[in-house]
Amino acid sequence: MRRYVSDTAELTDEYGIQIGRWTQYRDLGPLPFDAMWCVIPPGGSSSEDIHPEVEFAVVTRGTAIYEAGGEKVEVPTGGVILLEPEQRHVIHNPSPEQPLTILSIYWMPRADGAADAGDGTGRG
Repeated sequence: MRRYVSDTAELTDEYGIQIGRWTQYRDLGPLPFDAMWCVIPPGGSSSEDIHPEVEFAVVTRGTAIYEAGGEKVEVPTGGVILLEPEQRHVIHNPSPEQPLTILSIYWMPRADGAADAGDGTGRG
């Protein structure tokens, strides 16, 4: 059994927020998906993002507001949002006090359009 915690992850500045790519966990070896921690400071927002992967994002701390196509969706701790490939989006942290943490798991969609885990080539 292995445990990975966002609080101890190595974070870098990307997309206007703090990102901790799971490639830092070398003991995992190759995975059928890519993953990263996303940490947004209180009151902060990500840059607008668009990518070819399907993204399955789990809010692990705080409440996220996802903005896509003029729609805003609130996602509480424990909630999940699924973003389709090429879906432009911005993530907002409405809390004035608490950082927002998200576990983003993403993969290339299959050629037939299904959202099965892909080859793990990753984005960024």
